[in-house]
Amino acid sequence: MKSFPFDTINLEADEVQALEDTYRALKAKFNIGIPDNTDHFLNKFELFNNNPETKLGGTLFINYPQINCYLNFVKSSYSYSSGGRGGNGGQNFEYDKYQIWAFVTLNKDFGRVLIRPETFADRILEIFHPTELKFPEDKLFSGNFYVVANDPEKAEASITSDFRNVIIDMMYKDFVIEIINQTLVIRTNQPVNAEETVHLAEFASKISIIK
Repeated sequence: MKSFPFDTINLEADEVQALEDTYRALKAKFNIGIPDNTDHFLNKFELFNNNPETKLGGTLFINYPQINCYLNFVKSSYSYSSGGRGGNGGQNFEYDKYQIWAFVTLNKDFGRVLIRPETFADRILEIFHPTELKFPEDKLFSGNFYVVANDPEKAEASITSDFRNVIIDMMYKDFVIEIINQTLVIRTNQPVNAEETVHLAEFASKISIIK
């Protein structure tokens, strides 16, 4: 594919094909732009810093400049050994995989916020150390999502019913949202997939227009 905007070094053939399919699906659905500067300050997010083997392999604007959101194609390195008894004396192989993270510039300052699906361990911990931000008027959201914030008052004012409804529609089992002031990033553990990436871009688009 000409002008393919992704780093494909060290990728297996099926990963490259998934990227091509995803790129076509995004171009068919959205007005796609490719930025000149791909430095989006990823290292200020804990989601990125928790994995030192990640790097940025490509960025796409979604319906820019009408809305301010984009997809970062984040590349992670892995290795495995083959041959040799007990893993010794074998040959080491390295390969890369992509995950797609959506970034959105928000219209409000949320402070620092973390949102993810709530687990049983979260419910137990909350009994002894109540730190979770709750929304009593929205039982569906509060019953399914774990929210913590460094400024609960600011976060509660910003996490409106419109904002919560978009997240409820997302309903991924493995997503994590991190917000720093007016920048939101959402990461999932899904492999590169055209349908899922379009869904992620739709989520970012909906979040970006909330007042």
